Amino acid sequence: MNSQTVLLHPRPYAHHSGSLILLPLLQPPQLKAALPTELWTQIFEALDPEQKITHLLSVLLVCKKFKHIVDPLLYSRVSFVHYHALHNFSKRIHDAEHKWDSLRRISYSAPGRWVQSLDVSQLERHMSRHTLVEDPLDNMELIALRLDSLLSNLFPLLPFLSEFLMNPTFIFSRRAFVSLNERNGVNKLRSLRGVFYIPSHGLPREALVDLLRNCPNLEELEVIGPDIDPSEHDVMSLWYGQATFPPSFEPLYLPKLRELTLLSSLQLSPLMICLLSTPLPSLTKLTITPYDDIPSPASSLFISSHGETLQSLLLLTRKSWPTRLHSSPSNLLQTSPSLRHLSLELPLPALELTKDHQLEILSIPKPGYDSWILLSRLLPHLPALKAIRMRDVKWLRKGMGPRAMEAGVQGEMREWRRRLARRGIRVLDGEWKDTDSA
Repeated sequence: MNSQTVLLHPRPYAHHSGSLILLPLLQPPQLKAALPTELWTQIFEALDPEQKITHLLSVLLVCKKFKHIVDPLLYSRVSFVHYHALHNFSKRIHDAEHKWDSLRRISYSAPGRWVQSLDVSQLERHMSRHTLVEDPLDNMELIALRLDSLLSNLFPLLPFLSEFLMNPTFIFSRRAFVSLNERNGVNKLRSLRGVFYIPSHGLPREALVDLLRNCPNLEELEVIGPDIDPSEHDVMSLWYGQATFPPSFEPLYLPKLRELTLLSSLQLSPLMICLLSTPLPSLTKLTITPYDDIPSPASSLFISSHGETLQSLLLLTRKSWPTRLHSSPSNLLQTSPSLRHLSLELPLPALELTKDHQLEILSIPKPGYDSWILLSRLLPHLPALKAIRMRDVKWLRKGMGPRAMEAGVQGEMREWRRRLARRGIRVLDGEWKDTDSA
C-alpha cells in the first residue's frame, strides 16, 4: 500500500474489526501544466500586425482568462480616423475613472493605464455623420476646438502614454501642451509627432519648450511650423529681419533623441534657439526645411552644429501654394561626415567636396541636366555610393508603350540607370523600386 491508500474501519470498537480499502470510482485526474500569463501575452503580441486587431477581438470571446490578457493589448496602441470614435474612447476612459476604486491598490484606472500609444494623425477634418453648420470652414474650426478640448481633458487620464501622433492640420493649443506636460508620467514620453507649432515671439515661456524640458526620454520629435509668405513684409521683417540671433535660452536635456523633424518656418523661434544650444549626442536622422538664403539661417546653423552624428539628412519643403523653395547650404557633406543618406531639395545646392565621403544613398527630387552635372562632379569623391533615388518620381507600370518609357522623366531615369550601371549604382524611384515593372 502506498501513502495515497485510504482504509475504512467499519467496526472500530470490535476486537477484530478488519479494514476495507476505498477504491476510487473514476480515474485520477492528470494535472496539465498551464501556460503562464506572460507567455500568452507574448503569443498574442506576435500575431500578424495587419490582422492583429481582428485576431485579438476573436480571442477576446474565448474565455475570461484571455479577456484579461487581451484587453490591455487592445488598448495599448489606439488610433482613430473618425472624431466620433475618439469621442467614444474618451468617454470610456472618463467613465472608468469615475468608477475607479483606489482601495484595490491599483495605480490609476483601467483602461486609461493601459494606453501607451495614441494616434490621431489620420483624423478627418469633418464629421461624416452629422453636419454641424452649413459653412464647411466653420465646421472645421468647431471640430478643431472640440478636438483640442477633448485631448486636453484626456491626457491627465493616460499616465503611461509614451507615444502621441497628432494631425498637423489641427493647431495644438497652449492648453493642450500644458495638459500633456502637467500629467503624471510625462517623463515616459518617447515619441511626439505631427505637432503644429506657432512660435510666440515676446512671451517669456513657451508651452512646447516647457514640455520638452520634462521629457528626458524623448526619442522622436516632429514639429511643423507655419508657412510664411515672402510678400508679407511685416512678417518677414519679424522672422528674418534680425542680423544676429537673440540671446539663447536655457538648453534642453534630450540625450536619447534619435529622430528630429523641423518643417517650415521655425527660424529664430524659441524652440529652434533652444535646440541650437542643446547637445544631441544620439541624433542620427534629421528632416528639416532649408533656409540658407535668408539672414541668420537657423536651419543651416542647426545642421552644422549637430551634423557630426547624423547618418540621414532629409531636406524637405512642405508643398504650399504658391510654392516657396529656399536653397540649401553647400557644405552639407563637410559638416556631416557620417552621413549615409542625403536627400536634397530644389534648388539643388552647389555641394562642395574635396575628399572622399562614405555617402551610400543620394536622393534628388527628379532627374535633370543640373542634377546630372552635380552628380558628375561628386561621383569621384563618393566611392561608397550605392543608389540614386528620385524622390518625386515613380517608374511607369509594366505594359506601357516603348515611347512612353523613353519620353520625359522616364527617359531620363532610364538613361541615368544605363550610365550609372557601369559603377554599380542603382536608380530608385520614390517608392524605393529599381525597376519599371508593376
